Parts: sequence; C-alpha cells; structure tokens
Amino acid sequence: MSAPDPTGLGEGLKRAADAASPRPVDVDAVLAASRSRRRARRTAMVAGAGAVAVVLAVGGLVFGLQQTGGGSTTADAPVVSGSAESSDAVPEAARGEDAASGLMLVAPESVNLCGAPVATATDAATSPLAVTVAPPAAPLAPDGTGSVEVTVTNTGVEPVTGDLSVVPAITLAQTGDAVWHSSGTSDAGMAPIALAPGASLTLPAEVTAQRCTTADDQGAGLPGDLPPLEPGDYAVGAILVFTSAADGASMLLVSPFAPLTVE
Repeated sequence: MSAPDPTGLGEGLKRAADAASPRPVDVDAVLAASRSRRRARRTAMVAGAGAVAVVLAVGGLVFGLQQTGGGSTTADAPVVSGSAESSDAVPEAARGEDAASGLMLVAPESVNLCGAPVATATDAATSPLAVTVAPPAAPLAPDGTGSVEVTVTNTGVEPVTGDLSVVPAITLAQTGDAVWHSSGTSDAGMAPIALAPGASLTLPAEVTAQRCTTADDQGAGLPGDLPPLEPGDYAVGAILVFTSAADGASMLLVSPFAPLTVE
C-alpha cells in the first residue's frame, strides 16, 4: 500500500515523468525555488505535517531509475522518478542521467546547498547499507584541508551488490545548516561493489574549512576563493549514490554528521 500523498507530490511527479520532451532550465530560478521548497518542507516535517516523502530533505530517499523487473525496490524504500522536466529541484549542472532509462538522479554534492538545512541520515529501515564518517584526526586550521574516511557497511542479512560512488560528497555544517560542501565528486563516477553481511569498505575524501553562502551555489561548483571558517565547532557528513544490482534502483546514502573542530 502506498503512503498517503496529501500534497499531490506523487501525482505531480507522475505527470512530469510522462512528458515527452524536456524544457530548458533557468538555473537562477531553479535554485531559488529549490531552496524555498526545501525550507518549507523541513518546516512542515518539524510541525508534524505527516509522513510525506520529501525530496532532498529526508535521508535515505530513493530516486528511482528504471527497474529491470517487477517487485519491490532496494529495501522497499519509496521511489521517486522524474524526467528532465520534473527535476526542477536542482540546477542542470548538478544532475546526472541514467543512460538506460533517461531519468535524472540528483548529484550527491547538490543535496546540501550552502546556507540550507542539511539532509538527515539514511534510515536503516530503508537501506541495507549504512554510511559513517571519521573526521580528521586533528582540528583543522581556518582555510585548511583535512582527510576524512567514509565507511560503507552492509548492515543487512543478505549480500549486497551494485555500483557505488567512487568519491563521497562531503558537507561541513554548523547548527544544522551547510557551510561548505565538496564540488564535482560525481565526475569520478561509480564502481561495482559486493559486500557480504557485516562487511564494509572505506573511501577517502577531503574537507576544507571554508564558508560558502547561497550566492556561491549559483554555478556548477563552489568558487575557489571562499573565505575561511571561523574557529569553532562544526560537523562533517558524507553522501554517496548506490545503485542496486538486484533491481536497478538508485538511492542516496546519507551519513550521520561527526563533530569537527576548527581552531
């Protein structure tokens, strides 16, 4: 049984997915609309507006690519599919495309936009894969770069096979809002994985102690001359894309945030 859809989100996405031809994307308008919708949806969730799947605001949301057969998707999580016309929640430069289906998948580095609330961690009930982040061993200096380790673990009882992001998208946050995120991580592509129950793999990544604003997200990536972060307490998180070999569905894997100090 499908979840209630009081906002009409599912019907709107269905109509958009049936559209035959994409339309040009106005990047400035898309960014403004995306941020407005994300803040409005987060407010609605906090107020207890119901268990409605919210694009980009809920960790573990599955973005459906074409399935190879019937049955449920990975971990029976909700599926949201859309064509180029319906993917107006993110700028064109931040979207990837599944070659087989032609459907759009949000790039992980575009989930936590500068100045916006960060996505919550993936619910273990929606995915057999869990992501954790180990922050740099020592505090970062303002404008400094440090190494982080992102670990993906199969917490389920069945083997998991599929394709996983080669480079994790990293976010720095303070009081729940993104202050910096990595750029261009999706360009590295994906690689096949096979994890037995309880098995894990670790991917390296980097984080930079810089501050970005809403205006810095207007292009395909963050500017290279961002101001340094002020000393203080922050948090670091990671997002990857996983495509299941079992059903071809893709989902965003969002880690919990780990504390990080800038001094």
